[in-house]
Amino acid sequence: MAEALFRTLHMLGLLGVAAGLVIAVLVTRPSLSRDDTDGLAKTYLLTLIALVLTTLAGLALWLWVGKPAAFFSNNPVFHAKMGLVVILTILLLVPALFFYRAGASTDEESVSIPVSVRIMQRAAIPLIVVLPVLAYLMARGIGY
Repeated sequence: MAEALFRTLHMLGLLGVAAGLVIAVLVTRPSLSRDDTDGLAKTYLLTLIALVLTTLAGLALWLWVGKPAAFFSNNPVFHAKMGLVVILTILLLVPALFFYRAGASTDEESVSIPVSVRIMQRAAIPLIVVLPVLAYLMARGIGY
């Protein structure tokens, strides 16, 4: 029962991260109003909360419920997935901090969005696609 709960939380968290990222990518333009910047900061906050939920549920699946921890710990596919999660976290944190700071500190009507922020947003999209594939392979024992 606990395994099904944590698997569901893990998947719902990943869907929340994907939804937040897609919304952020679609809304971001080279220049945004202050209200849009505030909205993106809130979107990123919810996306990061979903990422934390996903990570905590994944840790529970790895260490406490389901298959033994050795099944995952000795699997190079698992390590690749964990590396991509760390990269995804960085790719989400940098734009989130930018939008938080831009919304809180500017008195201007329009905020110029750096190209690097937009590139980081777009670079996270392929990771969201690859992570479930790696999870599927890992759960089936590929690489073990």
